[in-house]
Amino acid sequence: MFAAILKSGIPFGYQQANCHNIAHYISLLLASKGFQCAKIWAFAPVVYSTSSTKLISFADKKNISPGGTIDWGYHVAPIIQVRIGTKVRKMVLDPGLFPKSPVRYRTWLAKLRTRKLIFLIMDSEWYLYNSSMIPNSQLTPDLNEFKPNVKLPDWFADKLITDFFKYEEDSLEQHWIEKGLAINETALQFYESEIKPLLHSKIHLEMVEDYKMLAGNVFNFETIFRDNNWNYEMNDDFQRKYQDIISQYREIYHSNLKKWQESVAELLIASPKKRKK
Repeated sequence: MFAAILKSGIPFGYQQANCHNIAHYISLLLASKGFQCAKIWAFAPVVYSTSSTKLISFADKKNISPGGTIDWGYHVAPIIQVRIGTKVRKMVLDPGLFPKSPVRYRTWLAKLRTRKLIFLIMDSEWYLYNSSMIPNSQLTPDLNEFKPNVKLPDWFADKLITDFFKYEEDSLEQHWIEKGLAINETALQFYESEIKPLLHSKIHLEMVEDYKMLAGNVFNFETIFRDNNWNYEMNDDFQRKYQDIISQYREIYHSNLKKWQESVAELLIASPKKRKK
């Protein structure tokens, strides 16, 4: 199964974002072959606490990120149970972090090197989550209300909480998985062809910094290629300056998107759950 994942063409080399799309694609790939998996989600304190800005952060070895680090609020990967001798181990499939083999989930968590991570192991059908903010009502109790059966600590106030949703409706109809994989693949191609050859060129310093701001910041890359839009960094001046290279990679992005749409459609058809329906 791990070999099949490696041969699937998933762009593991671009680690700035879209782990949820990669994880869900792998779950579909495994399901198409008759295997089940779950997902392990790791949340940095920034996701669940308004009093913390702590992210999952590590050095960007490719030197594509403008700040030199890759930062995540959360990370997710498929997880399976594997019988090893007389014991059953929970093994994570994450070639982006561990390209040689599955690893035990504690090893995967340790690799993230973030204190106070919260992790959940959930059914693979849960695709992504929404965030919202709520007050801790226990701090201002209403005498007319029933007392809660769970006592929350006082510090649990105005937290970001999550409700997970499946890959259906808007996410399915708008091809979120395919767009995420296409973004990662296009950004990786941009890095290999446009940034990497110039990393040590003294005469292209400004261009390299601009390219890293484009491809090393996934929000900027999505703004240009997925959304065909602009922001304060990807403004009109930037897009005019690099209009030729942007036009070239827009075509590459749409080609990649079409490929992933065809691939996901095949996996959805092959999924046992879909066949039952």
